[in-house]
Amino acid sequence: MKKDIHPNYRPVVFMDRAADFSFVTRSTIASKETVKWEDGNEYPVVYLEISSASHPFYTGKQKFVDTAGRVERFQKSFGESAEIMNRAADKKKETDSQRNAARAKELEAMEKAAKARQAEKRAKKAKEKEEAKRKEEAEAKKKAIEEAEAKKKADIEARKAAEQAKKAAAAAEAEAAAAPAEKPAEEKPAEEKPADPAPEAPASE
Repeated sequence: MKKDIHPNYRPVVFMDRAADFSFVTRSTIASKETVKWEDGNEYPVVYLEISSASHPFYTGKQKFVDTAGRVERFQKSFGESAEIMNRAADKKKETDSQRNAARAKELEAMEKAAKARQAEKRAKKAKEKEEAKRKEEAEAKKKAIEEAEAKKKADIEARKAAEQAKKAAAAAEAEAAAAPAEKPAEEKPAEEKPADPAPEAPASE
């Protein structure tokens, strides 16, 4: 067997200071402290937080044991953990609040932008409608002017035609008055046609 590979197996004193109870047994547990035992020898000592002399299962009594400051260590460890958790929860809550505020601000900006787009669209539609109305009015005005000019032109042409017709009639009347009167043609008597000769009677036998 190899040397110096096995743990030191020797007598060790286990002491429950809460119950003022101790016993000796063989163990390999390491301990830097020693105690003088009843037999006059010194043995390594290991302090116990609880044993059969102080455990409620064996004694039937509930006893608070805090020989090693377990409560303080628990409160310190888990108190710090609880504080860390609380700080983390507060930070998360703050982060969530900031995120919600940013989201609300973003939604508000989006809503404002949507309203602005709708207003711009309505303004554009109203402008297009106004321009169409002005264009329609301009076209109607232009058409009315064109119709008035056409009517005026037609009236001028009608007056010119009436004057020309009047002048032509006057010229015709003047020409008729200046021309000599023509004699009516004499009727010739109708010529008599000669009478047809009478047919000859047939000869008798």
